[in-house]
Amino acid sequence: MSVVERMRSLALFNNMDMERLSRLLAQINEQQLAAGEVLFAQGDTAHTCYIVLTGELEAVARQGDFEMQLEICHPGQIIGEMALIDASPRSATVRARVDSCVAVLDERGFIELLHSNPALTLELLRGNTTRLRRTSQQMIDDIAAKHAELARAYDELQAAQAERIRLSRIEEELAVARRIQRLFLPTQLPQPTGWQLAAYNRGAHEVGGDFFDCIPLPGGQLGLVVADACGKGVPAALFVALTRSLVRAMALTPAAFQQGGATLSSSPAETLRVTNDYIATEHGASHMFITLFYGQLDPATGDMVYVNAGHNAPMLFNAAGTLRAELESASLPLGIIAGQSFTPATATIAPGELLVCFSDGITEAMDTQGTLFDEQRLLDAVRDYAALPATELVERLVATVKAFVGDAPQSDDMTLLVLKRDA
Repeated sequence: MSVVERMRSLALFNNMDMERLSRLLAQINEQQLAAGEVLFAQGDTAHTCYIVLTGELEAVARQGDFEMQLEICHPGQIIGEMALIDASPRSATVRARVDSCVAVLDERGFIELLHSNPALTLELLRGNTTRLRRTSQQMIDDIAAKHAELARAYDELQAAQAERIRLSRIEEELAVARRIQRLFLPTQLPQPTGWQLAAYNRGAHEVGGDFFDCIPLPGGQLGLVVADACGKGVPAALFVALTRSLVRAMALTPAAFQQGGATLSSSPAETLRVTNDYIATEHGASHMFITLFYGQLDPATGDMVYVNAGHNAPMLFNAAGTLRAELESASLPLGIIAGQSFTPATATIAPGELLVCFSDGITEAMDTQGTLFDEQRLLDAVRDYAALPATELVERLVATVKAFVGDAPQSDDMTLLVLKRDA
């Protein structure tokens, strides 16, 4: 199809006589555009306008990284005339959506076109007004959307701030709880003549479910406690506080006030019986329980009466670091059944021997592969370091566990209590 035929097929030139059309064609050049090709860019200096002959073009405006489509231009439409009217840079970028062809008019040709078709001026004015209205509405809609987005972001920021304050308050309260719980542990271990005592405790969380205690009893005897509450975190810590207070109170209460006996302090079996009955009766609905080893030592003789209520069996080693006995559990953990009796057992710690009490956080410490430290590694470590003083022995045992765990997170609370009798 010739240029004249293409021009005649457009409504823009339907009423133009051949003389004017020929004069206009003399000032027109054609320009082919491939799909995606830019005709002109936003901000360019303008000297021409264009008539779409074939294909389809789009006008887009960009602000920063945001691009907005302004118009789709079809054959017969004029593009870029605004820059000729007000002599301003291009306000938008125009590119071909498909392969297209445009007629290029300079300012003189554009004026000739307006003279040849007076109705075109009104049509251009209407078109520009329509585009302006559409662009204004798009801007209003965009501003409204941005406002709604900002409002949502502000609400989310306020919620995040409130959550941060809440979490900060929880962290502060947990820090206080941790300090209070640390006060439950003996600040200084008693060191009876001829004996060494050392201990270690570290929770897996801010507050833990393990504890140890060394209770100086009337008559020069010493109460040794190692316990592990079920669960972790705050519930376990509260249960530890309850159990520790009950055991201490009962251990230091003369038996004469309990069952009419004449001894100066409560026996381990009686202490755990009363503690268990209170927990099971008053707090059974919590479904919490605690494993606990309680031994009552006579430092003068090395004899110890103990009750193991479901706890890991403390290990008794001879002077060479060889395992001599395990103080096995003979009772259920505290808090499961009210009214149960606790059968005491006895052991004697001879000169040079040592007793290692621990929670399962030691033997069940895991490395990055999920392998447990286990009791055999604990036995090997005690054998290697048995000749050391109690404090150094605890330090070496803890270091051995940490070296085994490596970069793996601590999975459970860890407690160690070592009692060593001088040779």
